[in-house]
Amino acid sequence: MLSDFLYRLRAVFKRSTVESELHDELQFHLERQVEKYKAAGASDEEARRRVRLEFGGMEQIKEQCREARGTHLFDDFRQDLRLALRMFRCSPGFTAIALAALAVGIGANTAVFSIVNGILLKSLPYKDPQQLVVMFEQLPNAPAKFGFSPPDFEIARETFKSYSGIAAYQGIGYEVSGVTQPMRVVGARVTADLFPVLGVAPHVGRWITSDDDKQGSHVVVLSHGLWARAFGQDPSVVGRAITLDRQPYTVIGVMPERFEFPPRGAVLNGEPAEVFVPMSFSQVEREGFGMRYNTTVVARLKPGVRFEQARAEATTIAQSLPERYPPVLRGFAGGIAIPMNPLTEETVGGSRRMLLVLMAAVAMVLLVGCADVANLILTQSLSRQRDLAIRSALGASPSRVIRQLLTEALMLSIAGSALGLLVAYSSMQSLLYLAGKTLPRTESIGFDYRVVLFTVILALITPVLFGAMPAIRTAFRMDGEALKERGRGATPGRAHGRLVGALVVAQVALALMLSVGAGLLARSFVRLLSTDPGFRSEQVASITLTLPSGRYTNGRQVRTFYEQAIEAAREIPGTILVAIGNDLPLGVRERRAFSSDANTRPIPDVSRLIAPTWISPGYFESLGIPLKRGRLFTDADRPDTPPVVIVNQKLAQMFWPGEDPIGHRIRWGIDIPQNQSPWMTIVGVVGDVKQAALDTPTLPQVYVAVFQEPPPMFGSGSGLLRTFNLIVRSSRTSASLIADLRGVVRHLDPALPVSKAQSLTDMISDSVKPQRFSMTVVMLFASIGLGLAAIGIYGVLAKVISQQSHEIGVRMALGATAGSLVWMVLRRALILMGIGVGTGAAGALALTRFMAGLLYEIQPTDAVTFFGAAVSLAALAVVVSLIPAWRATRIDPLIALRAE
Repeated sequence: MLSDFLYRLRAVFKRSTVESELHDELQFHLERQVEKYKAAGASDEEARRRVRLEFGGMEQIKEQCREARGTHLFDDFRQDLRLALRMFRCSPGFTAIALAALAVGIGANTAVFSIVNGILLKSLPYKDPQQLVVMFEQLPNAPAKFGFSPPDFEIARETFKSYSGIAAYQGIGYEVSGVTQPMRVVGARVTADLFPVLGVAPHVGRWITSDDDKQGSHVVVLSHGLWARAFGQDPSVVGRAITLDRQPYTVIGVMPERFEFPPRGAVLNGEPAEVFVPMSFSQVEREGFGMRYNTTVVARLKPGVRFEQARAEATTIAQSLPERYPPVLRGFAGGIAIPMNPLTEETVGGSRRMLLVLMAAVAMVLLVGCADVANLILTQSLSRQRDLAIRSALGASPSRVIRQLLTEALMLSIAGSALGLLVAYSSMQSLLYLAGKTLPRTESIGFDYRVVLFTVILALITPVLFGAMPAIRTAFRMDGEALKERGRGATPGRAHGRLVGALVVAQVALALMLSVGAGLLARSFVRLLSTDPGFRSEQVASITLTLPSGRYTNGRQVRTFYEQAIEAAREIPGTILVAIGNDLPLGVRERRAFSSDANTRPIPDVSRLIAPTWISPGYFESLGIPLKRGRLFTDADRPDTPPVVIVNQKLAQMFWPGEDPIGHRIRWGIDIPQNQSPWMTIVGVVGDVKQAALDTPTLPQVYVAVFQEPPPMFGSGSGLLRTFNLIVRSSRTSASLIADLRGVVRHLDPALPVSKAQSLTDMISDSVKPQRFSMTVVMLFASIGLGLAAIGIYGVLAKVISQQSHEIGVRMALGATAGSLVWMVLRRALILMGIGVGTGAAGALALTRFMAGLLYEIQPTDAVTFFGAAVSLAALAVVVSLIPAWRATRIDPLIALRAE
């Protein structure tokens, strides 16, 4: 059997050169004619002369044959197309299912690839982005890396030798006024080297210079988006003054359209800016050793310098960095590290695993769809076996039959790809909408030449995947037995059954792998949502405001606005509680070093980093944060009373385990004689609140009474207490409450824009968007895969039943019951399903380990998920098998036998 198959395969695909075959054939005919003339009495020379005169030159004959052969091939191709179209018209159900399977498979793959292409494959819009790196600082035992402090950046800029340029930037918000509608935009303080390091020149005007930076000039460079939105792309805006935070700035340039910086995706300073102003470090910032770690450093490697060399240099410099600190701070800076990453990795590294998981999921969907179509072609070719046998008997070679079947598959693939492009575009838009801001570099996502090439490759590969195997098998089985079949189709043999069964098993295995992946993400998401955030979000809304320094020039004005906003919000109908805080749960970004009194558990200074939040009385009550011991802040906590703080349980357990922390004291800064920060007494302990995403560990946190702070704190240039959140718990809906809160702001300051307005329920929902996105998309693809697998199982069983109507008629005539016929069909489905589940479970065990980074409190080998996916798939197989099983019981044995 195997040797016969290999012989036929060699016969079909044997290749000798066309020119050699043509030369041999012509030579044969010419020699035959020469022999005829010689038999008539002509000499050999005379005979050959007559043949040349009669037939012409050899090359002329070859050219005529080539033209005839080309016309023949073109005619064959046209005939193949006509036959394919006729077959599609005669089998509308087959055509519709095949096109749908291919459109969904190719469309989903193209949509996800367009996202992968835009995020992972396209270069960042800077010159030679592979040479750009970002650097951070990190203390021993610190939970995460952080930015550079200004003095550390100055040291790095003058010390590093591996770079042709080093620059720094800080994200900061600005109020843009003097335009149609005042707006709050994301901005960036940047050093003069930033744009040269990135290698991007302005679209209009110039970039920031070292003189601008040194002199603290009020100049600004606009993003292309803000230029278009606020100024209608008017080039004359360069040289004009605009107002930032109620202070005049001169526009000196506009960046190109594709330029976006910082690129979205970085943990620190990862929000794209729309205005760029000089960094202009103040003297206080330049001398601020051990504080203000909020500056990101970007550098360009010198030509020929490798990343590993730069990293080794950073390690050496980090070891010597404490020597540049004041003596009292050298112990604090000991062990500091300078981690670095390529800029591209820092931007997209956090999304790579999720995107690759999605790409693997859609690839499985395509394979399931291809298996569907292959099964359809196989069952269809069985019913056409008699027709194909007649063509073979009339002279069609196996290669001719293969070409016909591959033409049909190619046409299906082209049509499916065309539909798939439509599916891909709408799917891509839906995926981007669902992802929101969870994906970096969304501005780079679109249909470009890579996406089109990817679709074309899929259109060419899929015919091979689902068309070649059925075509070759059908061509080799063309023999005289097929001509003897008298019914509508032939009964499938064992080889055919094994091949069809193998495809169904592959579908079930792939569907199970998709189902397990979706189940793991779903269970992880449920666990994430069940995580206690530490506060109650129901019926709570907040708006975020930043008071511009140009209008609120001193701390007393800022504080007065706070107090007026609280009083005005209390007058809103339905208001229950009102408070303010510089941070909200899930968004606490400030980190500070602190020291404590003598009766504290000893912990290294470098580990004394906590999350501080400045709040007003009513903050805990508004958010439903429970008081564990002590008291909360009251209106009696004023600047003329001893400073007090409230700590969370995490901090209390870390520094005073088994003790009551009430009455202990802490202060900002490390414990050195030169620390003049005032001591603050702990008066209460509250429950832990998630300071970042729900799946991140809780940090020690200190709450400071904001109205105990002296007025200069409110008016400081850092803007720490210029930005605050007005929090209101109300009996009303969040939408109407937010509208009234906006009205309060307009009454107090008509020109002040609201940075953000949200219900806290929406805030929690936004915090889990990355997990919701990956879970929803994989579940969608798993559902599609299950649907395609169900179609495959149903199609195979239905076709088998129709082709075995004679056998079923005989069984029924011999007394077979309806139950036995149903079991016959179900048994076939369950056997295939069982093999597929076993295969799929093994594949899922291997692949789901790659998903570990996307899961929360769920193991990649979670038994409940595997069992649930297997049971669901088995139930689906049984359900789709019942219809063809029922049809088998409805066959009339007399009609079936008479038809045969």
